[in-house]
Amino acid sequence: MEVSAPSPAKRWLLGILLGLWLLPAVQTALYMKFLRPTRAAFEVKLPRPAFSWRQWYRGELQPAWEDYATQKLGLREWLVEPYNQLQYSVLQQSTNTQVVRGKHGMLFEVGPLQSALGRIAPATGAQVAAQVQRLRAVQDTLARRGKLLVFVIAPSKPELYPENLPDSCQRLPRRPTAYERYRQPMQAAGINVLDLAAVFRAWKRSSPYPLFPSGGTHWSGYGFVRAADTLMQYLEARGKLRLPRVRQTGLVVGAAPRYSDNDLTRLLNLLHDPAPTPPLAYPEVAFDPPAPGQRPPRLLLVGDSFGWSFIEFYPYLPQLSAPGSAYWYYNHDVAWTNGPATGPGLVADRDLRADLANTDVVLLLFNASNLADFDHGFSERAARELALGK
Repeated sequence: MEVSAPSPAKRWLLGILLGLWLLPAVQTALYMKFLRPTRAAFEVKLPRPAFSWRQWYRGELQPAWEDYATQKLGLREWLVEPYNQLQYSVLQQSTNTQVVRGKHGMLFEVGPLQSALGRIAPATGAQVAAQVQRLRAVQDTLARRGKLLVFVIAPSKPELYPENLPDSCQRLPRRPTAYERYRQPMQAAGINVLDLAAVFRAWKRSSPYPLFPSGGTHWSGYGFVRAADTLMQYLEARGKLRLPRVRQTGLVVGAAPRYSDNDLTRLLNLLHDPAPTPPLAYPEVAFDPPAPGQRPPRLLLVGDSFGWSFIEFYPYLPQLSAPGSAYWYYNHDVAWTNGPATGPGLVADRDLRADLANTDVVLLLFNASNLADFDHGFSERAARELALGK
Protein backbone atom coordinates (compact mmCIF):
# COMPACT_ATOMS: atom_id res chain seq x y z
CA MET A 1 0.00 0.00 0.00
CA GLU A 2 1.47 3.28 -1.06
CA VAL A 3 1.54 6.07 1.52
CA SER A 4 1.35 9.55 0.11
CA ALA A 5 3.88 12.11 1.31
CA PRO A 6 2.54 14.88 3.57
CA SER A 7 1.62 18.06 1.83
CA PRO A 8 3.91 21.14 2.12
CA ALA A 9 1.32 22.81 4.34
CA LYS A 10 1.42 19.92 6.81
CA ARG A 11 5.19 19.95 6.77
CA TRP A 12 5.22 23.65 7.57
CA LEU A 13 2.68 23.14 10.38
CA LEU A 14 4.73 20.29 11.84
CA GLY A 15 7.87 22.41 11.66
CA ILE A 16 6.18 25.30 13.43
CA LEU A 17 4.90 23.03 16.21
CA LEU A 18 8.34 21.47 16.68
CA GLY A 19 9.91 24.94 16.69
CA LEU A 20 7.52 26.16 19.36
CA TRP A 21 8.20 23.03 21.38
CA LEU A 22 11.97 23.52 21.19
CA LEU A 23 11.97 27.32 21.52
CA PRO A 24 12.02 27.42 25.37
CA ALA A 25 15.05 25.10 25.42
CA VAL A 26 16.83 27.12 22.72
CA GLN A 27 16.06 30.39 24.49
CA THR A 28 17.38 28.95 27.77
CA ALA A 29 20.61 27.78 26.14
CA LEU A 30 21.29 30.90 24.08
CA TYR A 31 19.51 33.46 26.34
CA MET A 32 18.05 35.20 23.29
CA LYS A 33 16.89 38.75 23.89
CA PHE A 34 14.64 39.25 20.90
CA LEU A 35 11.52 39.33 23.06
CA ARG A 36 10.07 42.47 24.55
CA PRO A 37 11.00 43.20 28.18
CA THR A 38 8.44 41.93 30.65
CA ARG A 39 6.89 44.10 33.37
CA ALA A 40 6.56 41.06 35.60
CA ALA A 41 7.77 41.25 39.17
CA PHE A 42 9.24 38.05 40.55
CA GLU A 43 10.11 36.76 43.96
CA VAL A 44 13.73 36.05 44.88
CA LYS A 45 15.02 33.29 42.62
CA LEU A 46 15.37 29.86 44.18
CA PRO A 47 18.92 28.59 44.74
CA ARG A 48 20.18 25.39 43.12
CA PRO A 49 19.12 22.55 45.46
CA ALA A 50 21.91 20.61 47.13
CA PHE A 51 21.69 16.85 46.91
CA SER A 52 20.69 15.12 50.11
CA TRP A 53 19.85 11.44 50.55
CA ARG A 54 17.53 12.40 53.43
CA GLN A 55 15.56 14.84 51.24
CA TRP A 56 15.51 12.35 48.37
CA TYR A 57 14.13 9.59 50.61
CA ARG A 58 11.47 11.92 52.04
CA GLY A 59 10.40 13.04 48.58
CA GLU A 60 11.49 16.66 49.12
CA LEU A 61 14.39 16.80 46.66
CA GLN A 62 12.38 16.14 43.52
CA PRO A 63 9.88 19.01 44.02
CA ALA A 64 12.76 21.34 44.88
CA TRP A 65 14.50 20.51 41.60
CA GLU A 66 11.22 20.90 39.74
CA ASP A 67 10.69 24.40 41.14
CA TYR A 68 14.31 25.31 40.39
CA ALA A 69 14.04 24.04 36.79
CA THR A 70 10.70 25.77 36.25
CA GLN A 71 12.08 29.18 37.17
CA LYS A 72 14.86 28.71 34.61
CA LEU A 73 12.54 27.57 31.84
CA GLY A 74 12.99 29.61 28.69
CA LEU A 75 10.26 32.19 27.94
CA ARG A 76 8.85 31.78 31.47
CA GLU A 77 8.96 35.50 32.17
CA TRP A 78 7.38 36.20 28.79
CA LEU A 79 4.53 33.76 29.38
CA VAL A 80 3.78 34.53 33.02
CA GLU A 81 1.79 37.70 32.28
CA PRO A 82 -0.68 36.06 29.84
CA TYR A 83 -1.14 33.17 32.27
CA ASN A 84 -1.76 35.48 35.21
CA GLN A 85 -4.11 37.63 33.14
CA LEU A 86 -6.16 34.53 32.28
CA GLN A 87 -6.37 33.54 35.93
CA TYR A 88 -7.34 37.06 37.00
CA SER A 89 -9.81 38.00 34.25
CA VAL A 90 -11.49 34.66 33.55
CA LEU A 91 -11.18 32.69 36.79
CA GLN A 92 -11.24 35.75 39.10
CA GLN A 93 -8.18 34.45 40.94
CA SER A 94 -4.87 35.88 42.15
CA THR A 95 -1.75 33.89 41.30
CA ASN A 96 0.27 35.64 44.03
CA THR A 97 -0.09 34.01 47.42
CA GLN A 98 0.41 37.38 49.14
CA VAL A 99 -2.49 39.07 47.34
CA VAL A 100 -6.17 38.25 47.89
CA ARG A 101 -8.83 39.40 45.45
CA GLY A 102 -11.90 40.76 47.19
CA LYS A 103 -15.20 42.07 45.95
CA HIS A 104 -15.52 44.84 43.35
CA GLY A 105 -11.96 44.22 42.19
CA MET A 106 -10.43 45.33 45.50
CA LEU A 107 -7.11 43.69 46.36
CA PHE A 108 -5.88 42.95 49.88
CA GLU A 109 -2.46 42.00 51.23
CA VAL A 110 -2.44 38.75 53.19
CA GLY A 111 -0.68 40.11 56.31
CA PRO A 112 -3.10 43.00 57.02
CA LEU A 113 -6.00 40.73 56.07
CA GLN A 114 -4.96 38.12 58.64
CA SER A 115 -4.63 40.89 61.24
CA ALA A 116 -8.08 42.25 60.41
CA LEU A 117 -9.51 38.78 60.97
CA GLY A 118 -7.80 38.54 64.36
CA ARG A 119 -5.53 35.73 63.15
CA ILE A 120 -2.28 37.36 64.31
CA ALA A 121 -1.24 36.08 67.74
CA PRO A 122 -2.06 38.93 70.15
CA ALA A 123 -0.34 39.93 73.35
CA THR A 124 -2.00 39.02 76.63
CA GLY A 125 -3.93 41.61 78.58
CA ALA A 126 -1.10 41.89 81.10
CA GLN A 127 1.44 42.40 78.31
CA VAL A 128 -0.69 45.10 76.69
CA ALA A 129 -1.05 46.91 80.02
CA ALA A 130 2.69 46.75 80.69
CA GLN A 131 3.59 48.05 77.22
CA VAL A 132 1.08 50.88 77.44
CA GLN A 133 2.23 51.98 80.88
CA ARG A 134 5.87 51.93 79.79
CA LEU A 135 5.08 54.13 76.79
CA ARG A 136 3.16 56.51 79.06
CA ALA A 137 6.22 56.76 81.32
CA VAL A 138 8.42 57.58 78.31
CA GLN A 139 5.87 60.16 77.13
CA ASP A 140 5.78 61.84 80.56
CA THR A 141 9.56 61.92 80.84
CA LEU A 142 9.89 63.54 77.42
CA ALA A 143 7.10 66.01 78.25
CA ARG A 144 8.99 67.18 81.35
CA ARG A 145 11.88 67.93 79.04
CA GLY A 146 9.69 69.96 76.70
CA LYS A 147 9.22 67.26 74.07
CA LEU A 148 6.08 65.85 72.51
CA LEU A 149 5.41 62.16 71.85
CA VAL A 150 2.44 61.15 69.69
CA PHE A 151 1.30 57.67 68.67
CA VAL A 152 -0.47 57.72 65.29
CA ILE A 153 -2.56 54.72 64.26
CA ALA A 154 -2.75 54.57 60.47
CA PRO A 155 -5.82 52.88 58.98
CA SER A 156 -5.81 49.28 57.74
CA LYS A 157 -7.44 48.66 54.37
CA PRO A 158 -9.11 45.33 55.31
CA GLU A 159 -10.45 46.85 58.53
CA LEU A 160 -11.76 49.89 56.66
CA TYR A 161 -13.46 47.88 53.91
CA PRO A 162 -14.68 44.64 55.53
CA GLU A 163 -17.63 44.57 53.13
CA ASN A 164 -15.21 44.03 50.24
CA LEU A 165 -13.46 41.02 51.76
CA PRO A 166 -14.12 37.75 49.92
CA ASP A 167 -17.02 35.68 51.22
CA SER A 168 -14.61 33.04 52.52
CA CYS A 169 -13.17 35.63 54.92
CA GLN A 170 -16.51 37.09 55.94
CA ARG A 171 -17.76 33.65 57.01
CA LEU A 172 -14.89 33.17 59.47
CA PRO A 173 -15.65 33.67 63.18
CA ARG A 174 -14.72 37.13 64.42
CA ARG A 175 -11.80 37.55 66.81
CA PRO A 176 -10.49 40.70 68.54
CA THR A 177 -7.86 42.52 66.50
CA ALA A 178 -4.63 44.04 67.78
CA TYR A 179 -6.11 47.47 67.04
CA GLU A 180 -9.07 46.76 69.32
CA ARG A 181 -6.82 45.39 72.06
CA TYR A 182 -4.47 48.39 72.14
CA ARG A 183 -6.58 51.43 71.25
CA GLN A 184 -8.73 51.68 74.37
CA PRO A 185 -5.92 51.00 76.91
CA MET A 186 -3.72 53.59 75.19
CA GLN A 187 -6.43 56.21 75.31
CA ALA A 188 -7.35 55.34 78.89
CA ALA A 189 -3.71 55.65 79.95
CA GLY A 190 -3.54 59.20 78.61
CA ILE A 191 -1.15 58.52 75.72
CA ASN A 192 -1.28 61.11 72.97
CA VAL A 193 -3.07 58.98 70.36
CA LEU A 194 -4.18 60.21 66.96
CA ASP A 195 -6.45 57.42 65.77
CA LEU A 196 -6.50 57.93 62.02
CA ALA A 197 -8.16 54.52 61.65
CA ALA A 198 -11.25 55.96 63.36
CA VAL A 199 -10.93 59.20 61.38
CA PHE A 200 -10.88 57.28 58.10
CA ARG A 201 -13.99 55.34 59.13
CA ALA A 202 -15.78 58.65 59.62
CA TRP A 203 -14.51 60.05 56.31
CA LYS A 204 -15.46 56.89 54.42
CA ARG A 205 -19.16 57.72 54.50
CA SER A 206 -18.80 61.03 52.68
CA SER A 207 -15.40 61.01 50.95
CA PRO A 208 -15.79 62.02 47.28
CA TYR A 209 -12.66 60.06 46.33
CA PRO A 210 -11.13 56.74 47.43
CA LEU A 211 -9.22 56.80 50.71
CA PHE A 212 -7.51 53.56 49.67
CA PRO A 213 -6.83 52.50 46.08
CA SER A 214 -8.41 49.29 44.85
CA GLY A 215 -4.98 48.02 43.75
CA GLY A 216 -2.82 49.18 46.67
CA THR A 217 -2.28 48.31 50.33
CA HIS A 218 -1.49 51.86 51.57
CA TRP A 219 -3.72 54.92 51.78
CA SER A 220 -4.30 56.69 48.49
CA GLY A 221 -2.67 59.99 47.59
CA TYR A 222 -5.95 61.72 48.40
CA GLY A 223 -6.35 59.86 51.69
CA PHE A 224 -2.78 60.57 52.69
CA VAL A 225 -3.00 64.34 52.17
CA ARG A 226 -6.13 64.50 54.31
CA ALA A 227 -4.37 62.39 56.96
CA ALA A 228 -1.24 64.55 56.84
CA ASP A 229 -3.23 67.75 57.24
CA THR A 230 -5.07 66.26 60.22
CA LEU A 231 -1.77 65.24 61.79
CA MET A 232 -0.23 68.68 61.31
CA GLN A 233 -3.24 70.29 62.99
CA TYR A 234 -2.96 67.83 65.87
CA LEU A 235 0.74 68.57 66.35
CA GLU A 236 0.11 72.32 66.33
CA ALA A 237 -2.68 72.02 68.91
CA ARG A 238 -1.05 69.43 71.20
CA GLY A 239 2.52 70.66 70.93
CA LYS A 240 1.72 74.36 70.62
CA LEU A 241 3.76 74.45 67.40
CA ARG A 242 3.52 76.90 64.54
CA LEU A 243 4.24 75.01 61.35
CA PRO A 244 4.68 76.52 57.89
CA ARG A 245 1.48 76.64 55.89
CA VAL A 246 0.58 73.88 53.41
CA ARG A 247 -1.71 74.95 50.58
CA GLN A 248 -3.67 72.78 48.16
CA THR A 249 -3.17 74.29 44.72
CA GLY A 250 -5.10 71.79 42.63
CA LEU A 251 -6.66 68.35 42.35
CA VAL A 252 -6.00 65.79 39.60
CA VAL A 253 -8.86 63.28 39.21
CA GLY A 254 -8.75 60.09 37.17
CA ALA A 255 -4.98 59.96 36.77
CA ALA A 256 -3.06 56.71 36.48
CA PRO A 257 -2.04 55.28 39.88
CA ARG A 258 0.93 57.06 41.45
CA TYR A 259 3.27 56.30 44.32
CA SER A 260 2.26 52.98 45.93
CA ASP A 261 -1.35 53.11 44.75
CA ASN A 262 -0.92 49.99 42.61
CA ASP A 263 1.68 48.10 44.62
CA LEU A 264 -0.58 45.05 44.94
CA THR A 265 -1.59 45.15 41.28
CA ARG A 266 2.07 45.09 40.26
CA LEU A 267 2.56 41.89 42.26
CA LEU A 268 -0.05 40.15 40.09
CA ASN A 269 2.14 40.45 36.95
CA LEU A 270 -0.75 41.10 34.57
CA LEU A 271 -0.64 42.03 30.89
CA HIS A 272 -3.00 44.93 31.53
CA ASP A 273 -3.50 46.39 34.99
CA PRO A 274 -7.17 47.00 35.79
CA ALA A 275 -8.21 50.62 36.05
CA PRO A 276 -8.69 51.84 39.64
CA THR A 277 -12.34 51.72 40.69
CA PRO A 278 -13.50 54.30 41.51
CA PRO A 279 -11.03 56.73 39.88
CA LEU A 280 -8.25 58.06 42.10
CA ALA A 281 -7.62 61.69 43.01
CA TYR A 282 -4.31 63.42 43.74
CA PRO A 283 -4.18 66.79 45.52
CA GLU A 284 -1.44 69.16 44.45
CA VAL A 285 0.12 70.94 47.41
CA ALA A 286 2.60 73.75 47.96
CA PHE A 287 4.67 74.46 51.08
CA ASP A 288 5.09 78.08 52.12
CA PRO A 289 8.43 79.11 53.63
CA PRO A 290 8.40 79.64 57.41
CA ALA A 291 6.84 82.96 58.42
CA PRO A 292 8.19 85.03 61.30
CA GLY A 293 7.69 83.09 64.52
CA GLN A 294 7.38 79.74 62.75
CA ARG A 295 10.10 77.23 63.59
CA PRO A 296 9.99 73.75 62.07
CA PRO A 297 10.53 71.15 64.82
CA ARG A 298 13.23 68.52 64.81
CA LEU A 299 11.18 65.38 64.39
CA LEU A 300 11.89 61.68 64.88
CA LEU A 301 9.46 59.47 62.95
CA VAL A 302 9.45 55.81 64.01
CA GLY A 303 7.07 53.82 61.86
CA ASP A 304 6.22 51.22 59.27
CA SER A 305 5.89 51.59 55.50
CA PHE A 306 3.11 54.18 55.86
CA GLY A 307 5.84 56.61 56.94
CA TRP A 308 7.30 56.73 53.42
CA SER A 309 4.24 58.71 52.35
CA PHE A 310 5.57 61.72 54.27
CA ILE A 311 8.87 61.63 52.38
CA GLU A 312 8.56 60.05 48.94
CA PHE A 313 4.94 60.77 48.01
CA TYR A 314 4.44 64.27 49.41
CA PRO A 315 7.46 65.93 51.10
CA TYR A 316 5.81 66.87 54.39
CA LEU A 317 8.81 65.83 56.47
CA PRO A 318 11.51 67.40 54.30
CA GLN A 319 9.52 70.64 54.14
CA LEU A 320 8.09 70.88 57.66
CA SER A 321 10.86 69.47 59.86
CA ALA A 322 14.19 70.91 60.92
CA PRO A 323 17.59 69.57 59.86
CA GLY A 324 18.51 66.49 61.83
CA SER A 325 15.01 65.01 61.63
CA ALA A 326 14.93 61.31 60.81
CA TYR A 327 12.75 58.37 59.83
CA TRP A 328 13.43 55.06 61.54
CA TYR A 329 11.83 52.30 59.50
CA TYR A 330 10.22 49.75 61.85
CA ASN A 331 12.60 51.04 64.53
CA HIS A 332 15.31 49.05 62.77
CA ASP A 333 16.78 51.01 59.84
CA VAL A 334 17.69 54.69 59.69
CA ALA A 335 15.89 55.13 56.38
CA TRP A 336 15.99 58.93 55.97
CA THR A 337 17.51 62.01 57.55
CA ASN A 338 16.73 65.65 56.87
CA GLY A 339 20.10 67.13 56.10
CA PRO A 340 23.46 65.91 54.86
CA ALA A 341 23.29 62.27 53.85
CA THR A 342 24.65 59.97 56.52
CA GLY A 343 24.15 56.77 54.59
CA PRO A 344 22.08 53.78 55.68
CA GLY A 345 22.46 52.63 59.23
CA LEU A 346 20.86 50.65 62.00
CA VAL A 347 18.82 52.14 64.82
CA ALA A 348 20.61 49.79 67.22
CA ASP A 349 23.85 51.67 66.51
CA ARG A 350 22.34 55.05 67.38
CA ASP A 351 22.75 56.84 70.73
CA LEU A 352 19.05 56.98 71.55
CA ARG A 353 19.51 59.16 74.61
CA ALA A 354 21.34 61.79 72.55
CA ASP A 355 18.80 61.51 69.72
CA LEU A 356 15.90 62.10 72.13
CA ALA A 357 17.72 65.03 73.73
CA ASN A 358 17.98 66.69 70.32
CA THR A 359 14.42 65.95 69.21
CA ASP A 360 11.34 68.15 69.62
CA VAL A 361 8.67 65.68 68.48
CA VAL A 362 8.69 61.87 68.56
CA LEU A 363 6.11 60.50 66.16
CA LEU A 364 5.26 56.80 66.38
CA LEU A 365 3.31 55.83 63.26
CA PHE A 366 2.08 52.27 62.83
CA ASN A 367 -0.68 50.79 60.76
CA ALA A 368 -3.52 49.18 62.70
CA SER A 369 -2.53 45.81 61.25
CA ASN A 370 0.98 46.16 62.75
CA LEU A 371 -0.11 46.83 66.32
CA ALA A 372 0.47 43.22 67.33
CA ASP A 373 4.09 44.35 67.77
CA PHE A 374 2.95 47.63 69.35
CA ASP A 375 5.80 50.18 68.85
CA HIS A 376 8.36 47.59 67.68
CA GLY A 377 10.53 47.93 70.75
CA PHE A 378 10.89 51.74 70.80
CA SER A 379 9.46 52.35 74.28
CA GLU A 380 11.32 49.39 75.76
CA ARG A 381 14.70 50.76 74.69
CA ALA A 382 13.72 54.37 75.41
CA ALA A 383 12.73 53.45 78.96
CA ARG A 384 16.06 51.71 79.44
CA GLU A 385 18.09 54.59 77.96
CA LEU A 386 16.18 57.17 80.00
CA ALA A 387 16.72 55.02 83.11
CA LEU A 388 13.02 54.93 83.90
CA GLY A 389 12.02 52.87 86.89
CA LYS A 390 15.50 53.07 88.43
